[in-house]
Amino acid sequence: MREVVRRIVAAVCLYGGITLCLTQGRGLYQVEPIDWQREAYDRQQQSQRMLGMMSRYTGPEAVEGVDLASNTRGLLQEYIQSETENRLISVSGDTWAGLWSDTVATLEDRPPSSAWQSRRGLDHRSDTLYFRTEEGPLSELARQWPEGSTLVYVRIDPAAGTDATPQYLSVMRCSAYDVRDGAPGHIAYPYRTYGAGLLLAGLLVYLFLPRRARPEQGIFYQARAAGWLPDLLAAGGSGVFFALPFLITSDSDGGPFSADWWPLTLIMCLFAAMFGSIFVITTWYQTRRLTWDDNGIRVQTWGQSEHFYARDELQSVGPFVWEAPRWLRALAWIISIFNWRATTSAILLDRSDPGLRLALTNDRSFCFTGDGLYGAASFLKWLDRQHVPVDADVRELMAAHSDYQPSRAGFVAGLIFGVGALVGAGWPLISIAADYWPQPAPEFHAGRIAPATPFVRPIPARPTITPEVLARESAIMAEMQKVRDELQSVRDEIHIGMPKDSEPMRKFQAAMDRLKVLQTEFDAVRKGEQPADTEPEPEPEPEPGSKNQPATGQPVDTTD
Repeated sequence: MREVVRRIVAAVCLYGGITLCLTQGRGLYQVEPIDWQREAYDRQQQSQRMLGMMSRYTGPEAVEGVDLASNTRGLLQEYIQSETENRLISVSGDTWAGLWSDTVATLEDRPPSSAWQSRRGLDHRSDTLYFRTEEGPLSELARQWPEGSTLVYVRIDPAAGTDATPQYLSVMRCSAYDVRDGAPGHIAYPYRTYGAGLLLAGLLVYLFLPRRARPEQGIFYQARAAGWLPDLLAAGGSGVFFALPFLITSDSDGGPFSADWWPLTLIMCLFAAMFGSIFVITTWYQTRRLTWDDNGIRVQTWGQSEHFYARDELQSVGPFVWEAPRWLRALAWIISIFNWRATTSAILLDRSDPGLRLALTNDRSFCFTGDGLYGAASFLKWLDRQHVPVDADVRELMAAHSDYQPSRAGFVAGLIFGVGALVGAGWPLISIAADYWPQPAPEFHAGRIAPATPFVRPIPARPTITPEVLARESAIMAEMQKVRDELQSVRDEIHIGMPKDSEPMRKFQAAMDRLKVLQTEFDAVRKGEQPADTEPEPEPEPEPGSKNQPATGQPVDTTD
């Protein structure tokens, strides 16, 4: 019974833990404060970049008069109105003002609490916060949300009688892709801590649930040979196939059981069931046990209590060959046609496993086969003493399976397996549980919008990007590529032990100096420290006899 419980608990914890670990959070809002002046600036800069690139291929005349950000050139209020049309929700109140103030403070690295900081997005989404749809004042948006829209702009009107201007929030309903791509882990996967804990619990139950004492004499299967490795294969193979639908559909809103994905999920679950069936096989092996005395035999199987059979109920012992079902072998070969990695499994399933069959007078029989079988040699001697017929083909097989003798090597192997399982799986699970530990919900404070509010995202001090700037940058990059090509050709002429004043070494040093000058010029143009239409001053010619002077006595040509 213990072996049945061991594997049932392990299987439940395995599949339940994977489901909890890979189930994404649903019903999230991505919130970002909007600075319309910065938005207009970014649109204009993007327009100039695109026109600069287009002019390189079509010529400046083709893009003359084109403005891809024309709606940003008028009044700021007109730009706001055009952007928020049919997507604007107007709200007011101290709670909304507090939400805006706390959001801005968090994005400016002044979070009101660690709970607010934990809602900040990851990497390139770090300028947004993530909230559940039912949290704080955001729960009011569902009633006013425009139909068919995933993004709305929330205008927060200041309190009456103040000189403050309205502030805006961008609120987007997160898709599965948005959640996976940028949401903090404890919100993107809110059940992952519990899933990791469930997986760890299954591992601990499997390793530390006490096993039955071994009989002094009897036929049974050792756990190390007929339990650990097959169970590891079952957990790994079935776990991978069970997790694949969740991983494949991680950017799909419907999940693995949606109408678009359920056929794939069904196929993957069938593969997982094929590997999971190994749990059933190992349970059969681990619960199979036969002991004897002068009166008869006792048999245990599948967690049942012992059944006693008297000596006169034993009929004979004959050969038995275990083979995989024909349909399973055929399915394995069909799968190997599409995936060569399955060929090994198909070959293993085609193998037969010889053993023995103990026949009783009531038409019942018990079979023992496979590696890891112990005690058959002693049982053979008992059968001979009791004059029970034993087939000649089985005698050699039974004589080869002697009684189990505990050894230091077996103890060391078991210890290595247990420690390896705890370190290899236990420690990562503990780390995952800690990283995705659920965080407390942020407290929403009441506040007011100040009359003078700084920009949420200050405009960086950088020059306006024009077609001239892009053209000058392209010219410098072309020059740098020529120098790199020259470096490559000179590098082929250099060999180990060449003196530093040799001609190839001087050419190499001159090209490196020129590359540094071009890089400095490129950085200056990009920062606006040098006009785009100004050519750099030519480098002074090297003095005769200097390291930069070629062997011919002529200055290095650094022009195009």
